[in-house]
Amino acid sequence: MDLKPIRGGFLRPFGCGWFVREFLLGNGPGGSKKIDRNLGATQTDINYEYKEALAKATARDRAERKQKREEAAESRKAEQPSLFKL
Repeated sequence: MDLKPIRGGFLRPFGCGWFVREFLLGNGPGGSKKIDRNLGATQTDINYEYKEALAKATARDRAERKQKREEAAESRKAEQPSLFKL
C-alpha cells in the first residue's frame, strides 16, 4: 500500500530529532546559528531555528524542482519540429 500523497509527496529533508541533537552539539545544522554547547539553548530557540531551517530547505528544494521542470519543458519545446519549416 502506497501512502505517499498524490500531489506533492513528502518533503522532510531532515528529521526533528537529528536537527535538535546537532543543534545542541553546536554544529548549526541546516544553516541555523551555532550555539555554545556548554550553555545550550531554550526550547523556543530550538523550535525557531528548526522551523527556519526547514523552511529554507523546502524553498531550496522547490526552486530546484521548478528549475528542472522548466529545463525539461525547454528541451521538449526544442525537440518539436516547427510546422513552418516543413
